[in-house]
Amino acid sequence: MASGNSSPRLIPTPASCERRSPSELRATLRAYSARLEISLAQTTAVVANSKSADELLRDELHKIRDLTQIVRNRKLKPEKGRRKDLRKLDCLIEDLNSAALNGHAD
Repeated sequence: MASGNSSPRLIPTPASCERRSPSELRATLRAYSARLEISLAQTTAVVANSKSADELLRDELHKIRDLTQIVRNRKLKPEKGRRKDLRKLDCLIEDLNSAALNGHAD
């Protein structure tokens, strides 16, 4: 440790961290979940109001087919509670939203 005029740093005690951490964690998870659900709802609304399959371009149909396969084949293990699964869901919803908005940009 350094000696001299340096003042000691305040380090939170484990007890103070334990009191705050669970409520902060729950609040963060609620906000994260709400953001994903809102994004998914926006995507659903765009898709519901989009063109029929007969009016879509070939590339748009292929993109929809590819995204549908990704949704069907996703491999998540929610019982494990892994960040990896949250990232997969987040990326999937982002890709769906992006595809829906880009395909509906006209």
